[in-house]
Amino acid sequence: MRGEAVQEWLTTIVAVLISTTGAIVSVAISRRAAREERLSAAEELTRKFREPLLQATSNLQTRIYNIVELDFFGRFLGADSTDSEKEYTVLHTMYVFARYFCWLEIVRRESQYLDPRDAGISSAVAAGLEDIAETFADSRDIQEKFFRLFRGEQRALGEVMLVPAEAPTPGAPRWDCLGYASFVRSLEDEQMARWFRRLREDIGEFAKNPANRDGRLRLIHQRLMDIIDILDPDARRVPRQLRKRLSVPPT
Repeated sequence: MRGEAVQEWLTTIVAVLISTTGAIVSVAISRRAAREERLSAAEELTRKFREPLLQATSNLQTRIYNIVELDFFGRFLGADSTDSEKEYTVLHTMYVFARYFCWLEIVRRESQYLDPRDAGISSAVAAGLEDIAETFADSRDIQEKFFRLFRGEQRALGEVMLVPAEAPTPGAPRWDCLGYASFVRSLEDEQMARWFRRLREDIGEFAKNPANRDGRLRLIHQRLMDIIDILDPDARRVPRQLRKRLSVPPT
């Protein structure tokens, strides 16, 4: 009888251990699933910030590449260009610059990480964006004044492009950026147009004589490409054939 009692006791202990272990494993699995669900939700949210920032960055680097390497201004602001070509070239170039600053402002206002799974990536992007802002504003190491935009001007260009998002879902961006048609209409307002006055003048003066005036643009282009490589390392959004880097002036 004693042996049977011991056997029954051991069986009970084993059953309790199995039950306890199962409960612990179940809790761990549930916690892991909940964590994955939270990360997936965070990734979906950050995608709504990351994608337009990546697109705005790509559009700006493409325009700079076309200006410096493909004589964009020479082809569409020359004597043989039509008035509509000239207007579009100036206004859309202004828009591409301002749209980039607008999405920076949106990310800044939302305090949004750009990769919830890897803080290192978010830190690298933040550092890269800071380098771009400094290159735009630099008046010490970059002597030329063309396309120099001080930090306050960068923020202002982003701010005036902001529009409230229509019926944003919880956690989604509360702000959006003006579309091109709305941007062109908005320039009829002097309070809006004043922020673009110097950028418009720079475009006109640069187009007259681009020689030896593109050093800042080349450096900005390099830093924009660095951001694209971080945000889209597998070239799923920005094809590799669109990632040609401009050479930079020797330091």
